[in-house]
Amino acid sequence: MEQLSLKELRRCTSQKWQAHGSDLLPLWVAEMDVPLDPPVAKALRQAIDIGDRSYASRHGYADAVAGFLSAWRDWHDLPVADSRVLPDVMTGIVEALRASTDPGDAVIVTSPVYAPFFSYVSHADRKIVEAPLTSTGRLDIDLITETIARVQNSGGRCVVLRGNPHNPTGTVHAGAELEALALVAHDTGIRVLSDEIQGPLVLPGATFTPYLTVPDSDNAIAFTSASKGWNFARLKPRLPSPGRKPPPI
Repeated sequence: MEQLSLKELRRCTSQKWQAHGSDLLPLWVAEMDVPLDPPVAKALRQAIDIGDRSYASRHGYADAVAGFLSAWRDWHDLPVADSRVLPDVMTGIVEALRASTDPGDAVIVTSPVYAPFFSYVSHADRKIVEAPLTSTGRLDIDLITETIARVQNSGGRCVVLRGNPHNPTGTVHAGAELEALALVAHDTGIRVLSDEIQGPLVLPGATFTPYLTVPDSDNAIAFTSASKGWNFARLKPRLPSPGRKPPPI
């Protein structure tokens, strides 16, 4: 893929390129410094040219995601009718926390994790409980099980919030790991929130497994977006005004 020159990058108005002076190279934001994929750029230009800039159709985004996952991961039964559109993944996670837990409940994270997990969960009045990855960067199913039991034995409720591929380690969790986690979640009656925004970025040799495709994942909620895989984090869907039910995605 073509690489933009430093001069071209310095013209960008994104947070990454405007937060610091020209004597620093900003490597702290997870965005790629490459041009938009031509089909994406073409679709955006067409939308602008014909004035297609209002609220999305009911299933447009979900149908597009379903089509991609069907071709990419051979997943032919994505539950389009059960999906929802939100401005971004973290907004979706917070809304899922509000629907799945009460203030003060525990959110188990498999640290080290994406830093905003901590801030967003805390701002939503939920409590972070860590169940760190193993020394090899894998899910520690025994520790997660023990952590769930500890929370439940204290009379509290919890969910597990995790990413696949894992951010920041880059680990792509194997299907067997996810099946083991789903079985624990099913047996303990808890919900797993799976951030899969990095899924399309797996490197050759690794296989991304959507969490909702493993057995016993019926109660889980998965979150995805094209913003990372296709590098347009600034572009977000417009939602109906407050008080109107958001269209499914």
